[in-house]
Amino acid sequence: MRRAFLLLIMALSAVCLGACQARPTPIAPEDVGPLPTYEEVYAQAESRVGALGRFWARATVGLRYRDAEGERHYEQGEGHLQFVRPSRVALTIGKLGETYLLLGCDDERFWWIERLDIKRAFVGGQSGARDLAIERVGVPVLPTDLLILADLEPWPEPGSDRAGRVVEAVREGLDPTQVFAVEFNESGRTRRVYLTRSVFDPVGVDLYADDGKLVAGSELSMHQRVLNHIEPTRQQRVPSRVKIDVPSAESRIELYLKDMEISTRRPKQVVFDLEGLIRRFSIDEVIRLEDVRPVAQGVGR
Repeated sequence: MRRAFLLLIMALSAVCLGACQARPTPIAPEDVGPLPTYEEVYAQAESRVGALGRFWARATVGLRYRDAEGERHYEQGEGHLQFVRPSRVALTIGKLGETYLLLGCDDERFWWIERLDIKRAFVGGQSGARDLAIERVGVPVLPTDLLILADLEPWPEPGSDRAGRVVEAVREGLDPTQVFAVEFNESGRTRRVYLTRSVFDPVGVDLYADDGKLVAGSELSMHQRVLNHIEPTRQQRVPSRVKIDVPSAESRIELYLKDMEISTRRPKQVVFDLEGLIRRFSIDEVIRLEDVRPVAQGVGR
């Protein structure tokens, strides 16, 4: 009996020892391995978004912002995100088939159209519009910045003056053993794209001013394939969930994209025709950004 008991103890000890040895060893930062080269990351980025010269998607949109009078708004609805490179973008928000907010731009102008209590359109030049739009009108984000923060723009080629550099990821909530970053020095700001070490999928983008202040940041997830009708053999994958925060404007925009496609039939030129949009939506007032008085500090808060 005693011998059987000892054999049982020895068997249990062997099982416990094996289980202990089978536990995974935590990965220390020094065990992660070297960072990839920019050339390697660029190749994957080109595969993901290089063919996105045209893009159309249905969008569920949540939007929090302060208007030109400093009043807070939260809007939620259905719409579309559409763009044609290099600089034509349109994001529409509506309900029951009726558009009531439209953020867009063409090669030269930016616009923010409201069809709420007042039907009005704020219009400004692409150059220098960012500060005026955010500070005076409460625009959540410029259309071209929306594409950058969703990492839908093409990356600069390796060896060019605008090429990025690969760095360790330093961002609250991100594990540097799982994520790295690519930093781009651009005119008047720095862009930092965060990507997974495993497959180089983007999980976020930060835009910093020259003084180091965060201008805007995004979180990207749920990457899905884009249906390419022009080049069916090319496989594009983009984030279908995009969350963008602009601290200075106290604004947030959340996008859930679906039915994403690349085709010659969409987008249509009419969504980038400002004069046509003003007529179509019976806009009562067109306001230049330069003529909007800055909202007093604290108003509407």
